[in-house]
Order: sequence, then structure tokens, then C-alpha cells
Amino acid sequence: MKSPHVIIATDAARISTEYAKLKGISQDDALRVFFASSTYRTLNAIETGLCYEMFDAIYDMFLEEVDAQ
Repeated sequence: MKSPHVIIATDAARISTEYAKLKGISQDDALRVFFASSTYRTLNAIETGLCYEMFDAIYDMFLEEVDAQ
């Protein structure tokens, strides 16, 4: 099994890439939005186990959060 830190970094890169394409913004801006989100905080708290969920579930959780703002 991959290290949770590797999984988190991979998910952050994928989420920011997808979000940047979706919103037509730079990847840097997308990363800023993601790193400021509660989804990222939960993902980064390894004890929550979110880092072991499927990418699509994490991305959907992030989109729901930012759409609600």
C-alpha cells in the first residue's frame, strides 16, 4: 500500500488539475482553493481515512464544498 502522504499529494495534484480545467483558472489558483478547503484538511488528517477513498469521492466532496460557498 502506498504511503498516505503520497496518496494525498497525488490527489491534491489531480484535484487541482481537474478543478483548474473545470473553472478555467490556473493550477496555482486551483491549488490555493483546494488547500484552503475543509476537504483538504480532512484528507490531510490521516486518521480520518479519507486518503484511502476513491479519487472520485474525494473530488465530489471538494466540489460540493466549493459550490456551497
